[in-house]
Amino acid sequence: MDDGTAIAAPQNVAEVEQLIQRLYKPGPATLVKNINDQLLQLQLSQDGWKLADELMASDDANVRFFAALTFTVKLNNDGPTLDDDTAHSVQTRLISWLVRLVQRGEGGLVCKKLCSTLTTYFLRSPLVWEHPLLSLAFSFQRGDATIESNTTRSADEIRDILPSLNELQLRVLLWFAGALAEEVSRVPANTPAHANLHTQMENIVKDASVLMQWAFQQQSTGSASAVRAEALRTYLTWINYAQPVWPRNPDALQYLRSLIGQASQCLFDEDLSSEALDIFRDILESYTTFFQPSHMEMLAAIVHNHIRPKLQQALLEQDPDGLPLAQLVIAFGCANIQQVVEQPDSGSGSWTVVKLHFDIIEAQGYPGDEDQLSIQTIEFWNTYIEYVNDTLFSKDSDAPDPPWLYQTRDVLKQVVELLWKKIWTPPNEVAKAWGDSESEGFKEFRGDSTDLMLSIYVLLGKDMLQQLVTLALRSLEAKQWRGVEAALFCLNTLSDNVLEESSSEDVVEEIFRSSLFRDIADFSQNIPSQARRTAIDLLGSYGQYIERHAEFLPDTVRFLFASLEMAGLANAAAKSIASLCSACRVSLTTELPGFLSQYQRFLESKTCDPYTKEKVIGAIAAIIQALSPESAKAEPLRALLVNIEKDVESAKQYAAEGDLEMAEVMGVTSLESLASIGKGLQVPEDVPIDIYDDNEEQAKKPSYWESAEGREAQQQIVGCFSVLQVVGTYSAAIDAACQVLRTGLTESEPGPFVLPTSVTVNFVQQCSINTPQLETVLSTAGMMITQHSRKDSKRIDEDVSSISKAVAGFCEALRQPDTDPTVAAECINVLSELMPHYVHVLFEEMSASTLTFILAAVQGADSMPKRTACEFWTKLIKPQTAAISEDAQQRINQVMSSYGQQLVYSLLHQIRGQAQRSELDYVCEPLKALLLHQTGTQVWLQSALADERFAIPRVTMNDRAMFLRQIMGSRSDGRKTKELVKAFWASCRGTVVSYG
Repeated sequence: MDDGTAIAAPQNVAEVEQLIQRLYKPGPATLVKNINDQLLQLQLSQDGWKLADELMASDDANVRFFAALTFTVKLNNDGPTLDDDTAHSVQTRLISWLVRLVQRGEGGLVCKKLCSTLTTYFLRSPLVWEHPLLSLAFSFQRGDATIESNTTRSADEIRDILPSLNELQLRVLLWFAGALAEEVSRVPANTPAHANLHTQMENIVKDASVLMQWAFQQQSTGSASAVRAEALRTYLTWINYAQPVWPRNPDALQYLRSLIGQASQCLFDEDLSSEALDIFRDILESYTTFFQPSHMEMLAAIVHNHIRPKLQQALLEQDPDGLPLAQLVIAFGCANIQQVVEQPDSGSGSWTVVKLHFDIIEAQGYPGDEDQLSIQTIEFWNTYIEYVNDTLFSKDSDAPDPPWLYQTRDVLKQVVELLWKKIWTPPNEVAKAWGDSESEGFKEFRGDSTDLMLSIYVLLGKDMLQQLVTLALRSLEAKQWRGVEAALFCLNTLSDNVLEESSSEDVVEEIFRSSLFRDIADFSQNIPSQARRTAIDLLGSYGQYIERHAEFLPDTVRFLFASLEMAGLANAAAKSIASLCSACRVSLTTELPGFLSQYQRFLESKTCDPYTKEKVIGAIAAIIQALSPESAKAEPLRALLVNIEKDVESAKQYAAEGDLEMAEVMGVTSLESLASIGKGLQVPEDVPIDIYDDNEEQAKKPSYWESAEGREAQQQIVGCFSVLQVVGTYSAAIDAACQVLRTGLTESEPGPFVLPTSVTVNFVQQCSINTPQLETVLSTAGMMITQHSRKDSKRIDEDVSSISKAVAGFCEALRQPDTDPTVAAECINVLSELMPHYVHVLFEEMSASTLTFILAAVQGADSMPKRTACEFWTKLIKPQTAAISEDAQQRINQVMSSYGQQLVYSLLHQIRGQAQRSELDYVCEPLKALLLHQTGTQVWLQSALADERFAIPRVTMNDRAMFLRQIMGSRSDGRKTKELVKAFWASCRGTVVSYG
């Protein structure tokens, strides 16, 4: 070992032991690997059996563990090919060693490994081991290995043996039983090759059930508790095995079900109760049908008589040991939900469960902090309301309501009030002491609670809304602001559902007619800021309601603008102002001058930041949009744009002074605020269309924004783009500039942000391949081309030509699509958008290098450019969907004549296995187009399939010829073509034996 890592091959067993011991000591990774390599060679050698046997005699537990591992390695490698005598010998040696080691008091590490090795023997040996547990038990009794032929095969034999075994022997038997169930569960049950193995398990479960029954009967004191604990674990392992394998085998399951009563006694054992609670919870959650009605009645009695008093005491004392008790109650309630709902008066099975869940929520403490149980009970109530709603919605419309519904509604009303109380925010002194974990836990509980309330609202509807409003107003009267906040928080969650029902408006009115917003707008009152924030959110959530009830607008808007200047409230206020002004724009037009003045004051306040500035300026723009006529919008719009221009100048000034960080902040803010104005000025989707306003004279009338006065505002907007001179290297700035352009591209009528196409063209031309967010710029250019490709839209050949040249330049700079797949995909997408209306422009600017670039994308590894390239070729090959010139069609024919063969080869390269299965759908599209519309496709396919570069050992020339025949025969059936391609791809990938 010159360098400390080289390992010489050991020459005898003693040196092997030294090597194993060295393996368990700290050392360099290279050394560990070299030792492992040497030991693995020994394990796999012909002498591996003998070595394992000799190492079992070592005094070192690590060496004995390695010996058992060596037996396992040999069995996995050579087991199925052993002759009968060798298989018997291995079985005898393994049992003999386990028996002797247990007699000497061997620890769990080695014994468990030997049990695992015996399980490997059971799985890998060519001999059938019919009664492995009985064999080992009999061997323990005899003191040495007893082979199968000498073992009595009576089903009751093991029952007579077990009393003679000590506690360690019983535990080892349980380890072995558990290992058998765990390992065999990994063997597929639905294949003929393994059917016999699972049939054996139907016999082995008989011995296993007797063993576990005896173990459960042991005294619950001293080391005997360890036997009962191991029986519990083994029991769960066997149940987990049985669930997928014996769903329709009640006889085999009965051996395990017969133990439920004895296993449940562990719930009363102080030493075992925690583990028993976890195990029964696991079974209830994952295998509910394992328990039959009689078992559920037994568990109900246990919950009522044993768990209930303990859980209630734990809740009273805020004892964390109550968690597993609560988890079992929750699991039992979910598993027994039909009875809980439909038989509410059933004491232990229903009312006890409901009452305990009430108690959990009512317990002292805040969720996420001292209270760790409330968040657990949400699962039960979700199951409860889901069952109720499913049952009610699945019944016939003319069927009477079930008799339990009245009581269910009362239960759920109690749940709503309990949750409302539980989500009260903590006092400041409590909240300040919380860390991130407690805060997140409380926030999670609030979110889960309101999600649950949404489901409950489906059933209770207006009654629940009235309940929450009453709780809010009662708390408001008592000045319990945390109670007010909790009720408003719940009402916010329900807003979408409430606003869908006009019948609920009288209940909502109670909130808005109350003194809530007058009180909360009085900043001289000592009101928690969280209550004000939630009230602000309520205004945003119920904007549609306020829109229909303009009488509430003055109070609410004054409150929001007052909140805008308060630290801690500004962000929420800005968000709600944006939502409210968007929804109520028409009703607020008379307030516009005041809003503009308030906005100017706000710009000087300390709470003015990029987020709030963007939200509020967009809100004012929404009101401007509602002005009529169009000329009335110009003056207030210019007032807003002046503020944007100030930010632009500030950015330039900061840049000149070398303060690049502030230059970026001001520059990005100016563009984002400009985009927010553009979005606010967009015509709302729900504006009614005048179907009678269609006379030609009206249609031909020029828009105000096309006049000289209107264009002044546009020039102001375009002038703001000059800020890109100082912030054009920042991603956020480029993205914001694209958002400004997009706001106009989505409009169907002229407007201030429907800018001349030259603005977008200049923007694209100023970009280079290194421009951040270049893919967003290209996507914006593609939107413009799409907009001007619509019927009756103005054609912009010259602008499209300029963009095409820029895109060709980007492709040339990239060289290969994989250099930047996202940018490559957008480049190809823009060129694809030129078809059919600008196909003549496409071929004026399309160079051979650009076509080669698009072809390379088909053959590349990245999905994004591959998909867009396939779409490009598909559109090019198919007949154009609009009339094109003969010259353009001739150019298309020339391209296909020059590139058809290469395209086919690229597509076949994908189909031969290069593509992912999920990519085959769009790879098929250009192939389908070729088959239908290009007469040379068969020759191209034949040539590509015969190319030596296509050679795949598993796909013969006959397979290729068959594929060619079938694909040509299916050219008129796109679905069949796709199926053939997927089958051929699978053959090339080796996921099927052969093609055809």
